Amino acid sequence: MELRHYLDIILRRKWIILFTVITIMAVTIFGTQAQSSIYQSSTTLRIAASIGGQVAYSDYIYSDRLMNTYVQIAVSQPVLVELAKRLDMAQPPVVAAEIVPNTELIKITVEDTNAKRAAVAANTLADILISQSNDLYSGGGRNSLDVLGEQLAKVQPDLDRAMREYEKIVVQTPAALEKIESSRQSLQLQQNTYATLLAQYNQAQYREEIQSSMITVVDPAVVAQSPAKPQTLLNYTLGILLGLVGGAGLAFIFENLDTTLYTTEAIESLVALNALAGIPKVDKKNINIAQPGYSQVSESFRNLAVNILAADPQAHKKALLVMSAEPKQGKTTSVYHLASALSELGKTVAVVDCDTRLPALHTWFDVPNEVGLAEVLGQKIMLKDALQVTLFVGVKILTSGKFEHYPPILLGSPQMGALLDDLKQQFDYVILDTPALLAAVDMTYVLPYADSLLLIIRRGLARRESLRSIKKILAGSRFQNKSIELVINQSENKTEYNYSQYHQK
Repeated sequence: MELRHYLDIILRRKWIILFTVITIMAVTIFGTQAQSSIYQSSTTLRIAASIGGQVAYSDYIYSDRLMNTYVQIAVSQPVLVELAKRLDMAQPPVVAAEIVPNTELIKITVEDTNAKRAAVAANTLADILISQSNDLYSGGGRNSLDVLGEQLAKVQPDLDRAMREYEKIVVQTPAALEKIESSRQSLQLQQNTYATLLAQYNQAQYREEIQSSMITVVDPAVVAQSPAKPQTLLNYTLGILLGLVGGAGLAFIFENLDTTLYTTEAIESLVALNALAGIPKVDKKNINIAQPGYSQVSESFRNLAVNILAADPQAHKKALLVMSAEPKQGKTTSVYHLASALSELGKTVAVVDCDTRLPALHTWFDVPNEVGLAEVLGQKIMLKDALQVTLFVGVKILTSGKFEHYPPILLGSPQMGALLDDLKQQFDYVILDTPALLAAVDMTYVLPYADSLLLIIRRGLARRESLRSIKKILAGSRFQNKSIELVINQSENKTEYNYSQYHQK
């Protein structure tokens, strides 16, 4: 399928696409306007996992786990409850925490309908994490610094007592060497124990100082000047895109379900006939070509008339039956224009309105329909008195008249054959306008008297199932000895310019 074909479908179904876009955009606009404005404020924290020196691979693992731990803590229920309590809110705001890639930074974002409250909440949450970092990190239990402090407090009296005993024994006379040595060893043991605990206490104190400064605020939250949600421009853009995609999808669905034929190629393929001529689509105000001049329509019918003459140049006194599968194919209009074109070529033409159900040919030729075919077949009036002159030289019309009985009774009578024989004696061509084949059986009664058929099919209105039906009918025995020519009404306009423009230059 060519790109041009897809473009034709989109242009043909443009109202479906437009309606879909408008509908989705209306829903999008309504939904966007109905949403409350949501403001976002973010604060950035730094989690220092290590202080200087070389960093081992295990430190990277620890740092990653530590960062993720704080992310989870930031959005944990105890912290959110504390946040709501500090802000005097019934429910905590929406909080999100994320690690900034390849950094020691955590970004905490708070959403609220009030911009100032969102900024205050973000900064308050950062304060909670900092103030409770030791408890959050240790799980709220006793830390090593407290334990070591208690142990030092217990060892200190023992050390003092050992010191006093040693000093007392040393000054005694006579000197008790064994007691002095024993006391000295006991004192040294107490001093070593105290020194070890003191070193551990100092190291724990250092670690706690590091831990207390592990989490710091790098970038505090500020009051947002505009809402983050709803994202109006993004919503509208997505609405338009969704409308276009959805509309295009619906357009192709409707196209697939539609049995109407929109191309000359499709019509020719379905009825197995090559078009003798194509009549372009024109505005209604330009469809009448009775006045002299040039137009795409007039040139198309002149081309059709020339093709009819060229198809059988030896034929004279020929009866052309103009037919269609369905109503509104432009059959009557084509009869009118074809008579005009044949008249320009110097041919005499008799136009007979055999469409007794919905006669309209007389309106095109602007003549009355008081008497006509019905009265002639009913032998109420002579043919010469029923024929009416038209604006075209050499063209006369026999209107339908007023049938009092079932039309096929007279259309299939011997009088009809005699009438057409008489007309073919007087005129070069007799053009018969008949009802649509699938709408009435009248045409089949006139068929035996026709020399050739012109099948008018209107592109963009003819349906696939109707043309299949008429194809089967045309393949019947009644049409075997008839010449059938296809004319496409409202065919694709492939000309680069029309003749009226050409002759105006």
